Amino acid sequence: MSTYLLSLRIGTKLLLAFLVLIAACGATLNQGLQTLDVYQTEFEAFDRRFNRISDIKEIKTNVAMLHQLLLQHLSQQSASVNSRLNAIQPLQTPQPIQNIQSMQGLLDENTLIVQRVQDSQGNLPEVAMLIMELQEARATHQQYFQTEVIPLSGVGQQDARWQQVSSKGSALNDLLVQKVVALERLTERLMQQSKAQVEQEFIVLKQRLTQFSLLMVGSGILLAFLLSRHIAAPLARLASMAEQIGRGEIPKEVPVDDRRDEVGRLTAAFATMSNYLRELVLDLNESTSVLAASGEEILAVTNQVATSTQETATAISEIVTTVAEVKQTATLSGTKSQEVMESAELTKQETIRGRSAVQETLNNMERICQQMQSVADSIVRLGEQSQAIGEIVAAVGDLAEQSNLLGVNASIEAVKAGEAGKGFSVVAQEVKALADQSKQATTQVRSILGEIQRALTKTVLLAEQSSKTVESGFERARQAGHAIQTLSDRIDESTGVAMQIAACSQQQKIGMDQIAQAMESIRQASQDNVVGARQVDVAARSLNQLGLKLQHIAKKFSV
Repeated sequence: MSTYLLSLRIGTKLLLAFLVLIAACGATLNQGLQTLDVYQTEFEAFDRRFNRISDIKEIKTNVAMLHQLLLQHLSQQSASVNSRLNAIQPLQTPQPIQNIQSMQGLLDENTLIVQRVQDSQGNLPEVAMLIMELQEARATHQQYFQTEVIPLSGVGQQDARWQQVSSKGSALNDLLVQKVVALERLTERLMQQSKAQVEQEFIVLKQRLTQFSLLMVGSGILLAFLLSRHIAAPLARLASMAEQIGRGEIPKEVPVDDRRDEVGRLTAAFATMSNYLRELVLDLNESTSVLAASGEEILAVTNQVATSTQETATAISEIVTTVAEVKQTATLSGTKSQEVMESAELTKQETIRGRSAVQETLNNMERICQQMQSVADSIVRLGEQSQAIGEIVAAVGDLAEQSNLLGVNASIEAVKAGEAGKGFSVVAQEVKALADQSKQATTQVRSILGEIQRALTKTVLLAEQSSKTVESGFERARQAGHAIQTLSDRIDESTGVAMQIAACSQQQKIGMDQIAQAMESIRQASQDNVVGARQVDVAARSLNQLGLKLQHIAKKFSV
């Protein structure tokens, strides 16, 4: 039964309690109606008893009056013989008759009262019997008075007759007095019995009312106790646990019973919530510990990253400076290469003029054969020097080739600038060395060309002085013409090489510009990385502080 009650919803329980209360009220109302019926019956009986008491009081009053009249009548008849004759005269008057008639009226009235009482409740047989006896005594007395007393008073009989009549009248009067006194005592006793019965009935009614009141109060207390036990007590227990959770003290276990009503579901939901909060706090404690440790590790790593990024930015700035210097060197090398090309062009023009002069010399060799011998010697030396010029020009070609390779290496180093920035310094040194070699080669070419010019001048002088050797000079002149042609070709080649060197230097300058731009972009990116690393460091510090704060909050809960 208790399990069934526990499985009911609170609304159903309240409805059942309300129905029980209604049933109790209905039972009380029914009992009250029955009590009212009893009350009504009792009140009717009480009314009848009250009327009976009133009637008995009226009978008692009438009996008292009858007794008084009888005493008065007897006093009138108890006079002495001497005064009886005097009393005959009053008896002849209407007074005795009036007394008898008054007594008759009172007895008739009592008879009617007794009849009314017997009609309402037939429980006064003694009163009725006494009244009947009193009526019989009254009738006998009346008959005595009419048949014996009145005739004597009218005809003047002797004293012996009056003595006999008086004795009989005294006996009748004594009988009337006895009956009246008995009726008075019976009436008094009936009044006391009626009063005691009414008081007893009032006590019984009062006890019934008290019992029903106590029954209603007990039912209310029992209903309140059941409601408190089944509803208020579990809710108070849940409220206490909720206050514990509010203080951060999560209970380890919430007792759950087999109730299926709202309180049972609320208890089960509260237990589920408590378990979930406990697991959540445990996970929060573990997560905050991991978060705090991770925040410290991230903070250390970000500090290292920030330091490394700052060092990388510094190294990249140095590389940018080095690249700028290499760019200036490449620009200077390009300028020098342009000057070498211009010098080669001038040399080429001079060679062309020399070829024209040689051709003119060949045309005049026949006139200056003797001088041509000297010219031939000079041309031989000029050939040797031209050989030296060829070697220098070859060196210039090697320089151009190495400059080209350095340009390629510089491009490769630009790609690797983030990790191997020092390679640019080596490349810059090599480019500088090549530029110096190109300069020295140009100087040597100029020197050799100057010697060639001086040799040619001397050859001309010797040609003028050595006209004797025209034939051999003519041959030498042809050889010199051939050598000059060869020199012109070599100078043309040197001019082409110089132009290639200038072009390579220009390309190298463009490449260095691109490298400089790339390094500037890398430097800007490294600066951005530094800023980002600082932001990451700030975020890591905030994350670490947040982890410590969450850990402090999680410690407020005890599970």
